[in-house]
Amino acid sequence: MNRTIFVLGDSVPAPRTDEEAPMAGWGQKIEDLLVGTVAVANYARSAMTTRKYFTERFPAMLNRMKRGDIVLIGFGGVDHMIHNGMRYVPVPEYQELLRLFVQYIHAEGGVPVLVTPCARYAFSATGEVLNTRGEYPRAMLEVAAELGAPVIDLTGRTMELWAQIGPTRLRQYFSWVDAGEHPLHPDGQIDSSHLNHAGAFQVARVVVSELCNLGVLDKADVDVTTLMTPPTLPPVSTEFTIQSPESALHYAQPVGEPPAVSKPATGALAGPMVKFSGSAAPGTDYILFFEQGQYIGGTQVGGAGQWIWRRSVNWTAGEHVVQCVGLRGDGCSPVLERRFTVRTEVLPPVISVPSEGAFCGPRPRFSGKVQPGATKVVLMERGLLIGATGVDEKGEWGFRHGHPWRPGTHTVEAIALFGATESAPASTTFKVVGVPENSPIRSFGASRHVCGDVCEHRPFTGDW
Repeated sequence: MNRTIFVLGDSVPAPRTDEEAPMAGWGQKIEDLLVGTVAVANYARSAMTTRKYFTERFPAMLNRMKRGDIVLIGFGGVDHMIHNGMRYVPVPEYQELLRLFVQYIHAEGGVPVLVTPCARYAFSATGEVLNTRGEYPRAMLEVAAELGAPVIDLTGRTMELWAQIGPTRLRQYFSWVDAGEHPLHPDGQIDSSHLNHAGAFQVARVVVSELCNLGVLDKADVDVTTLMTPPTLPPVSTEFTIQSPESALHYAQPVGEPPAVSKPATGALAGPMVKFSGSAAPGTDYILFFEQGQYIGGTQVGGAGQWIWRRSVNWTAGEHVVQCVGLRGDGCSPVLERRFTVRTEVLPPVISVPSEGAFCGPRPRFSGKVQPGATKVVLMERGLLIGATGVDEKGEWGFRHGHPWRPGTHTVEAIALFGATESAPASTTFKVVGVPENSPIRSFGASRHVCGDVCEHRPFTGDW
């Protein structure tokens, strides 16, 4: 039977063109592992959440799907972005949308397969793979168990694979290049989310293998030899193949100028995945980084003297002093030191207004303070995002929703953000004073047409 595998999801499985190299999506590599009459239709697109995809792209896929076709539902990599109000989808809504995807596909005779998001390139300071997808993989597994739907725990499987590969090699699977290393990215690119062609192929192997284990694909549909051949470990990244790098710290007669570091600024607060960037004097080919005399990594210098770098593992919390040395054809540069502080946790915000138990009008204002360095405060009610606001230089924040609140008791949670780090929530419960929905006040004047904004005798409807 001729069948199609449809791939739904965000930018990680999405197809990529040559102009987007070295990036590749794991969805586009599935067909490299198939034989016979099974085709692939990759409907995944960048920046897609369950909500956005369900309303914008899902109907078109259903119109093309035939009975017996397989539909991979791979969302969660964008939905969890609480710092982006236009993309964030709360877990309860995410789960309900997954149910709807499964139900629509199943009702039309398709085979829905839930796929948790691929793990990112993220390692703790001691080298353990980190789950940066929050509660969303677990939430998808719960929906699969509830509905009895096939599921691939791609988060768990890729975390296991990344642990086997290790932080010094895994970069070779991601769209991460030094300045001057790739013609389409002369300034370099640090991307710990999107795969390159080698990484996309290995993730596709995991997906196809799991489809066979689930009985969704038959072995006659796949290239068994390629699928069963153990993957070869990617090579160690260039930064870890330099011989005796520590000797550069003690070079007898330094030449030229030391590297310049533009980020992080001296004394700056930074997250555990802080990115470094800067420039180097003409003749500098490579930048080496050290902490307490120990080599921790390096990066190539681009043609215009620019460079970027991120450590292969996360930084620990606290103050750090990093030494930077430029490698040149005629020797080593002087040493530059850069001091910064890493924050791995952020305290919950203080909510000053409204205070606990306070009475408010229908347009309450929220305000308070956060610890220095926090950049945003997000407000939630019953798990739903209701707004977000920035933080000023004094650590103060304020927010007022654009619409009036219904009368009654409300509990709002506030979460402070520092980069990708979220605080525990702080909450306040308050009471809105207003005209109830069933009050006759709201029907006064209902026999007349709605008055315009310039009408001075407009009946009061209970709204401010």
